[in-house]
Amino acid sequence: MSENEREHLLDEALVLHVKNYQTADKYVVCFTKKHGKLRFIAYGARYVKNVQGRLLQPFACLNIEVQQGQKVDKLRSCELVRLPQSLDMQQMAYGAVAAELTAVLTEDREPAEELYELLGATLAALTKRNPRLVVLSFAIKLLGLTGFAPEMHHCVGCGAEIALPDAAWFSPLQGGLICGQCKAAYTGEGLEPCGQGTRQLWQWLAALNYASPAAFSVRGGDLMELERILYKFIFFQTDKPLNSLNFLSQMGL
Repeated sequence: MSENEREHLLDEALVLHVKNYQTADKYVVCFTKKHGKLRFIAYGARYVKNVQGRLLQPFACLNIEVQQGQKVDKLRSCELVRLPQSLDMQQMAYGAVAAELTAVLTEDREPAEELYELLGATLAALTKRNPRLVVLSFAIKLLGLTGFAPEMHHCVGCGAEIALPDAAWFSPLQGGLICGQCKAAYTGEGLEPCGQGTRQLWQWLAALNYASPAAFSVRGGDLMELERILYKFIFFQTDKPLNSLNFLSQMGL
């Protein structure tokens, strides 16, 4: 990378998170097409007459120019590619989950164009599909793209393949399924039941095409079991609770 490229980054970005910083600035986390996750300060963005500041909204798509600094990067300019969709409260809450998952499971400046495209497709699908299922699908795909995917086909204890009809449990600590023969060796590790329907739902969500989803009947019990397993596993990977999940809980979702 040349000296000039180190000083300035030009890229298309999806805004993940914005918060006020000091008296007149904004702190922004975004995910870019060619440079991965970026964090920067937009100085003066909270002034009423600052046009760029008004563009810095969660889920907005922008072309940005960022100047790299030793401690913190600085926004030099941004222009609108497309405004965020008009979302209701539920859709916005699930969008926040997708944004926070992206922020906590990725490293700064690690290019991941496939993830950028997936995130954009996910945010677009929030108004067209069930947002709860869309974000679960995104979370499972995100784990795969970032190298955190749990083992959902073989026992992490003995390595034996676990067929769908077989009884199985999920170990967040071990990162995958536990078969019936190995279960006793993992007592006390907070094993979660992971039934056939839950594993089938996981596979369907992992392959879900938002534009033309394959036919599938989602059972409420399987859905709740999968959510419990998935978010508990993510907590073990990040060692921090997701604020967006707390918000969903407060909304009764």
